[in-house]
Amino acid sequence: MKHLIRLIFISILTVALSGCMGGLGGGRPSPQQENALGAQQEQQILSKVRTIRSGRAYQALGRVVSRIAAVTGRQDFQWRYHLVDNPKVANAFVLPGGKVFVFSGLFRYIGNEDELAVVVGHEVTHALRSHGVIGAQRAQKAGLIGALLNIGMAVAKVNPNTAQTVNRVYQTGVTLGYLRPFSRKQEYEADSVGLMLMAKAGYDPRAALSFWQKFSRVAGRVPEYLATHPSPGHRIANIKALMPKALALYNQSPYRKRYAKRRVPTRRWRRR
Repeated sequence: MKHLIRLIFISILTVALSGCMGGLGGGRPSPQQENALGAQQEQQILSKVRTIRSGRAYQALGRVVSRIAAVTGRQDFQWRYHLVDNPKVANAFVLPGGKVFVFSGLFRYIGNEDELAVVVGHEVTHALRSHGVIGAQRAQKAGLIGALLNIGMAVAKVNPNTAQTVNRVYQTGVTLGYLRPFSRKQEYEADSVGLMLMAKAGYDPRAALSFWQKFSRVAGRVPEYLATHPSPGHRIANIKALMPKALALYNQSPYRKRYAKRRVPTRRWRRR
């Protein structure tokens, strides 16, 4: 019986790591699909949160989004931005099609527009590379393989306790070996591409070091293999390695001379 279980498990994982994981539908959505999906999600979120539409932080967000959007080359995106009124949440995300959301709590860690551009560039990259959609597809495929594994064990009349153990092993293996490493890979890509975007838009890429160093002090300390994000040390090392290229883009950017730096207040930023 143990031999049979082992064969079933190996067979299913072999299928998962070859044909099925790579070929069950999916792929990147079209620009039309991204805009439609993003607009739908945008309205759902706006119906549940309160937003700020005036004040220095809101105006700064508009400038940063406008400049970074201009250097993405995605004129087909319907770019919009929203400042969510929630000082307890330090978060940001960009929906498909370029709908930018930044929570007001993030401004506790943002000292100027360069640092704001770090966040926006990072999150915009997730949207440009369809990371959210691809991640959801991978989770869906992993779930399908898990269902096939259960069917196989049911056909083989595997003992329920043994089946439960096999399921736990499968879920742990998929999470640690398939989903989370891919998520960390996406985060590294968002850091790297986002750094270049902000530099092209005329924002000092050295602000990425100051921002992530500040933000890492409050980040949860978990082993990297258990996390969906890179460790702070690895993230900062990656940014340092890319800094010469980013600085070259920054020095060549026409935006650098066109705009003077503006300070963004970190406390009690005004809301009119």
